[in-house]
This record gives sequence, structure tokens and C-alpha cells, in this order.
Amino acid sequence: MKLLHILISLLFLTPALILAADFPQLKDPVVFQRSEIDRTGKRVIYGKVWIMEADGSHQRQITFGTTYDEHASLYADQEHVLYGEFRANGYIVDSGARLVKVNIYTLEREIIAEKVDRALHHATVSPIDDLIAYHEDYGERVAQWIDLGDKAREIPFRATNGVRTKNGIIAMHERNPSVSPREVSLIHIGTKGAITQATMLTDDRVMHRRPAISPDGKWLSWQTDANGTDDEIYLAKIDGSKPRNLTKTGGNDGHPWFSRDGKWIVFESDRSGNWEIWRMRTDGSGQEQLTEAKGKYVSTRARM
Repeated sequence: MKLLHILISLLFLTPALILAADFPQLKDPVVFQRSEIDRTGKRVIYGKVWIMEADGSHQRQITFGTTYDEHASLYADQEHVLYGEFRANGYIVDSGARLVKVNIYTLEREIIAEKVDRALHHATVSPIDDLIAYHEDYGERVAQWIDLGDKAREIPFRATNGVRTKNGIIAMHERNPSVSPREVSLIHIGTKGAITQATMLTDDRVMHRRPAISPDGKWLSWQTDANGTDDEIYLAKIDGSKPRNLTKTGGNDGHPWFSRDGKWIVFESDRSGNWEIWRMRTDGSGQEQLTEAKGKYVSTRARM
């Protein structure tokens, strides 16, 4: 009878609790976003946050429900993840969003920020001191950066997809959004008292986007179409000098992110025919595919 009661109790446990109960301790976790492909071949908008080991093993979903969850980042303790959570209706993402911090083992959640009239996009936890950056979307996008417990500081011009440095933020800047093809540069934004200072790190003749910085603050990586129609991943010094192409392969490569030890870059690529997660050493060697969804899922936006 006691066994029967236990079995009945298990039926009422949520899938999240059951998954959390047998989740192994990960040595070098990678968090990423996964979206299902429906029967019509369209990407289902309900993207979810997943976690895995750095070699692609122990893949596990850690967010659930009908919200659209995006751009997850690991904290330095490698046990907590920050991500954006959006209300969704079918293929449409409604207005309003939250930034949520979740424990990858217990799945306990904490609301970091919430807006009902605008979206909170592209949240990142910097590898430097867990500094958080995000931007608010309310028709005209502006970047903001925050520390936990502090009031957000707003940038007085268009800046998106930012990641914090010790003395500011590196972000995308699109001077003229009406131009096609798009012209996007990477800039470093710093403040001195009430003064905001911006320094260009790349040109603005093509589309440079999705910056990442190394944990030691010495290196910058990003996605660019500077070599032609396909996107490649570049590496440069933190000031943008001496850039070089790391991927140089067919297909598109993007969303780079450094590992905590600074030895690897995890990224997304469609070179195998589907968007999957890959990794490589910071010199571009050792490129290997970590996920294999075979067209049933799209895996993107990985961070270590």
C-alpha cells in the first residue's frame, strides 16, 4: 500500500521536478535555446532553455510552459542561469517580459526584472563579475546596464545586444536602421560622471553583431558578414584591433561566447543543414558539433 501511495504521488509531480531529481552535476555546463520544428516546417515560437555538458552530453530542458524563453546566460557559480521570458501566443510574442534567474538543478526561479508594456531583450551575464546588461524594446531600442540591486542606466542612443566590461559595455550600434543592407558597428560605451562616451571598435559598413568578451577582458569575439553573404566569427583584441576570421567555413556561424577558462568559444552554425551548437578553441581549431537535432529542433544562442 505504501508503494502504491508513492507511485500515485509521482504521477502528480511536474516534469520539471522529475527532471531536476536526477540531473547530474555538470563540470562545464553550456546553456542554450531550443525551439521545436512543427509539421509544417515552421519554428515553434515557444523556445525553451536547455543545459548540457561542454561535450554535448547530458542535454536537459530547464524551462517549461507556453512562454518564449531566450538568451540564457550562466552565472559564475555555473548553477544559475539568467534568461528573458516572454508571453507568447502561437507564433506571436506578446508585449511584456521578465528577466528570470533559475537554478539549473533545483529549477527554483527568481524574477530579476519585469515590464508589462515593453520587452526586455538580449540579457547577458558578463564573464566579468557577473555584471548584467540588457536592452528595453518599446519601439525605439536603447541599451541599459544594471547591477543587481542598482537602478538601470540608460544609453542616450541606439545600442543593443550589449555585454558588460569593467568600465562600460560593448554593444551593437545601428546609426541608420532604414538602410538596407544593414550597417551595424560594435562600440564600447563608458561613462564618466554624467558624460557618456562611445568608441567604435569596428567599421559600420557591414553588419557586425552579437559581441562576446573573454573572462580576462582582453579579447573580443563577434559575428559578422564582412567576408560576404555568410556570417563568420571573428576574434580581435578588446579594442577591436587585429581582427581575424576564426570559422572560414561554408554556412553561417554566429552568437559566439567564451568559456569560463577562456580556452573555448561556443557558437551556433547552420553548416550541417540545421542550426546546431558547436564549439572551437579560441584560435579557431578543434571545431566540433555538440547538438544533433536532425531537423526536429533548432538549437541556438549557447553560452558557457
